[in-house]
Amino acid sequence: MKLRLIGIILLLSLLLFFGFKKVSANKNKEQSINIEQLNILKYIPENSKLLFISNLDSFNIINNKEKDKNTTDQDNFVLIKDSILDYLGIDLGNNKLEDIYNNELTISTFENNKKLKDDILIVFKIKPEKTIDDLLNLPNKIDQIDEIISINRENKINFLNYIYRTDDNYIIASSDKKLIKNSINSSNDFKEKKFQYEGELFALKNQKNILFTKKFGGNIFFDKEILTNNNEDIVATTFDLKNKHLILKSYLLNNKKNIDITAYAKFTNKENKNKDNPQVSIFTEIKNFEKYLKPLINNFEISFFEDFNQNKNQDILILNSKKDWLFTFEKNTENQFDLSTLKKLKDFNKYTLKQNEDIYSIYSKDILEEKNDAIKQLTFENIYSIESGGLQFISNFLIDSKKLETISKKFFNLKSCKDKSNFLYSKVDIKDENSNEIGYLPDLEDLNFLIRNILKISNEEFLEIISQSIPEKNPILYTETNLKIP
Repeated sequence: MKLRLIGIILLLSLLLFFGFKKVSANKNKEQSINIEQLNILKYIPENSKLLFISNLDSFNIINNKEKDKNTTDQDNFVLIKDSILDYLGIDLGNNKLEDIYNNELTISTFENNKKLKDDILIVFKIKPEKTIDDLLNLPNKIDQIDEIISINRENKINFLNYIYRTDDNYIIASSDKKLIKNSINSSNDFKEKKFQYEGELFALKNQKNILFTKKFGGNIFFDKEILTNNNEDIVATTFDLKNKHLILKSYLLNNKKNIDITAYAKFTNKENKNKDNPQVSIFTEIKNFEKYLKPLINNFEISFFEDFNQNKNQDILILNSKKDWLFTFEKNTENQFDLSTLKKLKDFNKYTLKQNEDIYSIYSKDILEEKNDAIKQLTFENIYSIESGGLQFISNFLIDSKKLETISKKFFNLKSCKDKSNFLYSKVDIKDENSNEIGYLPDLEDLNFLIRNILKISNEEFLEIISQSIPEKNPILYTETNLKIP
């Protein structure tokens, strides 16, 4: 998929979330239709590379009491909204978007072998009393229905080139005239065939914003060995807004293999959130470390793993917060692990203390060094080991009993998600409250400067889970991104 188009979809979804005034309760009730029942679906041609569907009821998250405090944010958002519409070739003039748009939207992209970029098709419903003139604001009036109209704006960006209005109040706009014709033909044949994503939509019927693609974007686990390009597999991403956080959840779906939303229930139950949750949490088999996890941990952890000679199929939990790190794994009774044998701890002094059934050990090292005719003391980082409840913990900080219990519970909860038939199960949870980068918008060249300097979106958390069992060819794969909107 093209990152430019993903950017447009994300920003248009933000328009739906933030850009409209709150509608009346009766109107919300009238328009509260499940997404798989939308009439707009008949205008979507088959074989799209990407499809975004929305039937979000419009509202405004900034209430009257907050407006005075958020005037800058409101002005910035209006600037972004106008810039997106200008980029697409839409000019509302004195009209307001909330007075035109009627709560149904699809965006789809299609391969164009003659161009470097994909073609785009946007379909949305407008109020019965509105016309194409209300969208384009051109010098010459346009009031035709059932006629494809060319959009020409001299010396302006014009991503959409053609526009069409149906007799049931849908606007079809595209970069390619042929796609509008395909959309019209699709509506004529709609009763004779099933919608391309009918099964997937039914499972997601309570969602308001859904993106269908054939591939995941950049993520930790994706590679050709694990996830092949299978035309039967579909990635569904939902967009949801909660307390000024835009949450994107992506699922790999395959109806023929009964991989639907229900297959993810036990994997997506969130743990209790508290201030002690680490910035990085990784649960995986040790054999997957080199491939997936090396970029996520520090140099000492990497050197530790280079010496770590445990069972390659053994599960391990890795926690990392700022300078603190910790490994947890089950003790191997047949081949007892001896931390003293690691090269990293060569010449370290060991002291052990037993409390009830728990065994605590500290590895420390102080030496003298001569430098520039002066003697200096060098103190190496202490390493701690705890054997407790069938688990071994290795860390660079001393763990108290309360935290020991919490981490033990976390390990066994994660292990319970892994079935006996699984040959692959991993979970990575990364939090970065200081990140203001929108990683998937760098190719949105015409709007990128505006977004980075006005709309400060922070990527607060990224979660990814993969699970695969014999004899399945493709895994269950889930990602979740939490974006904070100012």
